[in-house]
Amino acid sequence: MKNILSFLIVLFFATASNAQVISRFTWDSNTTTAVAGANAISVSSTAVVMTGGKNGSNGISPGLGSNDINLVLDGACFNVPALDISIDFRREESQASFFYRGSYFDFGMNGGNLSAIFRLASGSTYTTINSGEVFSIPNDHNFHNYHFNYDNNAGVAKIWVDNVLVYTYTGIAGTALYWTGAGNVTIGRAMDATGKNVAVMDNLVIQMQANALLPLTLVGFTAETKSNYAQLAWKTTKEVAVASFIVERSSNGASFTAVASIDPSNGFSGINNYLFTDSLPFTTVSYYRLKMVNQNGSFTYSAIKTVSFTSNIKAEMSVFPNPATDYVIIKMNNGRAAQYHYTVTSISGQVISAAAVQVNGGANQLQIDLTRTNVKGAIVITLVNTQANTTETFTIIKK
Repeated sequence: MKNILSFLIVLFFATASNAQVISRFTWDSNTTTAVAGANAISVSSTAVVMTGGKNGSNGISPGLGSNDINLVLDGACFNVPALDISIDFRREESQASFFYRGSYFDFGMNGGNLSAIFRLASGSTYTTINSGEVFSIPNDHNFHNYHFNYDNNAGVAKIWVDNVLVYTYTGIAGTALYWTGAGNVTIGRAMDATGKNVAVMDNLVIQMQANALLPLTLVGFTAETKSNYAQLAWKTTKEVAVASFIVERSSNGASFTAVASIDPSNGFSGINNYLFTDSLPFTTVSYYRLKMVNQNGSFTYSAIKTVSFTSNIKAEMSVFPNPATDYVIIKMNNGRAAQYHYTVTSISGQVISAAAVQVNGGANQLQIDLTRTNVKGAIVITLVNTQANTTETFTIIKK
């Protein structure tokens, strides 16, 4: 029954606010394992899962003694501009925090009254919003639902108790929550149930609104030649739950292949700078784009940038020894780094060996082992520059 109720709770909030779950706990069997999203990294040694939760299901208890629950989650998961928190709580005391992140955010009970304190970005600094005591939490030892929501698009914060609105703050539209320098999140801070070993929390849902999940703002993206390389640079701001930047390259501007994955900084307030150097661009023209991947799997593409190489030196090549017995060496002088694929075949077309190799710009020697074949006589070496799409063919005699 509890799983059905939990599903309906999540469905209600996901439908009402079009939100994405950051972390959800039902405490059916484990104190630190979430049923969705981020797990906890620690909890009080006395905290336990036990019966007596919402609607007779399991919940989490501080355990015996006077220890607080102190369920700790990695704060990096919560550096988001908008936040939605729902918790079922049974009052057994007068002081407790449902969601606590130091002076940055505190949603919970103070002196038996519901309140919320949170910071909003204001330029490079912040403004602290204090709701004050908005509701007297019933001391009836029954579970009630407490729900906080901040919508950064509207700049509006609201608090509900059992789906009844009890507080509204209206600020400046487009203002994000401020998290610069914030630490980890604690669920159940100062929550000891006055030493009673009873379940006091259940069905925690922490979300962020999908319309606040613009993965980032791409401030700029450039691609240019640096010697014989392509150098890509981009700047972002307002990064939210970005999973990765995928650099994709194409020879024709239509068919792209991933060449690198860059980790994000997920910095929301400032400017984030990124740089990537492609040492193997295509010889004439390379097309590049960024695939910006969100943690929920969605992604967007940047505009396509072009890098052209107008003066490329064709590699000078020679092969020795010829005739050969055990090995053959291809000597080359490359104007730039390149990737090659070679194939060694008999005169009848039998493949003796094949491999892909990468060489740097300048003088290089590529040694090919001939000891693994009994083929004698004329053999053909085909060397393809996969960047320039050029082919060189050599015929040698194997003794």
